[in-house]
Amino acid sequence: MQIITVTAALFASLALARDFTLYDNSYFGGASHRETRNDDDACWNMNGKGDRASSVKGYGCTTFYRERDCKGDKWENVHDASTVPSFLNDHIWSFRNKCKCDYKARDTCVTACEWACGVNNPLPQICRSKCFPNCRDGAGCV
Repeated sequence: MQIITVTAALFASLALARDFTLYDNSYFGGASHRETRNDDDACWNMNGKGDRASSVKGYGCTTFYRERDCKGDKWENVHDASTVPSFLNDHIWSFRNKCKCDYKARDTCVTACEWACGVNNPLPQICRSKCFPNCRDGAGCV
């Protein structure tokens, strides 16, 4: 019984983890640094690991801050970003794996867009370009 409880707790903690990779150059180039932390609203300082970041890959929602201790200007990132906002370029000092963004609702909407825009649609790219922003904005992922 204890083994089952420990195993269940381990899998539950893995399910709540978020990982992302910061890249020194835009479009995911250059050296990289990977972070894996819980989705628990805790603030994590980068300790110099984000002072060269220009792009980020990862799934889920993370708020990046320009100052230590999750202070200063911030940016909510959902999924991959081939560039980061100019105020954060080479200046990511802390992060929190939580956003006001409902990324599950956003992803459900994006899946619906993919399906609707791909079925007998002569202009799927135009359809997606009009559908995806509604998913982002509707889920609070601005």
